[in-house]
Amino acid sequence: MKPIWTAVIAAGLALLGLFGPFSTANTDSALAKLGTPFLLLGLAGLVLAISGRFRAAMLLVPTGLLGAFLALQKLMTQGADGAWGYWTIFWAYLLMAMSGIGRISLSESSPAASTFEKRLKGLLPPVFIPFFFLLIWQGLVSGYQVPKGIFPGVNDTWTALGSSGRVLLQDSYVTFIKEVLFGFVLGLGAGLLTGIAIAYSIFLQRGFLPLAAAFGAVPIVGLAPVLGRAFGVDWESKAAVVVIVTFFPVVLNTVQGLTLIEPLKLELLKAYAAKPWEVFLKLRLPNSLPYLFNALKLAAVISVISVIVAEFLIPGPPEGLGQRISLSARRGAYDIVFAAIIVSSTISIVFYGLLSVLERRLTAWHASFREEP
Repeated sequence: MKPIWTAVIAAGLALLGLFGPFSTANTDSALAKLGTPFLLLGLAGLVLAISGRFRAAMLLVPTGLLGAFLALQKLMTQGADGAWGYWTIFWAYLLMAMSGIGRISLSESSPAASTFEKRLKGLLPPVFIPFFFLLIWQGLVSGYQVPKGIFPGVNDTWTALGSSGRVLLQDSYVTFIKEVLFGFVLGLGAGLLTGIAIAYSIFLQRGFLPLAAAFGAVPIVGLAPVLGRAFGVDWESKAAVVVIVTFFPVVLNTVQGLTLIEPLKLELLKAYAAKPWEVFLKLRLPNSLPYLFNALKLAAVISVISVIVAEFLIPGPPEGLGQRISLSARRGAYDIVFAAIIVSSTISIVFYGLLSVLERRLTAWHASFREEP
């Protein structure tokens, strides 16, 4: 295997940074602050980069992350801006980790590769990327000593999660159970029944579908205040927003799924004297499921964004993640703002993941889930 040249350069830069000043607090070199083990870590990274093998690339990833993390942790104890020695070491080790992940992702799996190596190739990138961005986030905040009132770091956000966790969970219950989940289920049911009715009516297809497409494009910024006046400022108006943003994608995709069927399959069922309800259950409904789940996954993302925006635009009781973000931002408590964003994003990812798992179970027969030989 050829050496991983970007990792070789990164290891050289990491070793070079050890001889520069580490922080602006004093002129001590990074080597004096970090110690000899850090020199050995840089040399180990250099050896792994020159080797270039799959297992060496695999070890480069934790080596790079560890080096960047230890340099960051040491700077956080200094209470000063990072000097060029810190920045060189920090970015060099991140480049080393990225080079390792790049070699793993781009390498072709040989027939003799173990199952572990194949699974690692698919698993390592999505696991690595969050740590990578968290390190960059905290590294920049600590390196420039940015106050948490302007832009909080990962540690500030984590502390806010611990201190305000109970309040954020209560807000999450209002946002995701009362508003998002209730509105999502109601919009799904209404959209599915409406889509079935439209699919069996040429009149409705010509008259209602263009209106549905046009109304679904109405911006939530203009719709939320109207719904707030109609349903009040409590959670019902926010749930109504979710109903609308879920209803129209479900209607449009359900109609497509029920009508865009292969003529040969339909003729085959008719040849067997299948009744209309049998054609619906055995052909039209299964055919509509991939379309329906595409709409649901899209609505799951849009509904969360729409609810947060609606909580901003419809002033009501001080509950819900949108209200928490708004109130905390006005007080300058941006650590709580980031904590609320993380909670909202985490629950949204779980919601989307559950829909994806359900889709795979119900539409495993679809071509998009067939494994390549």
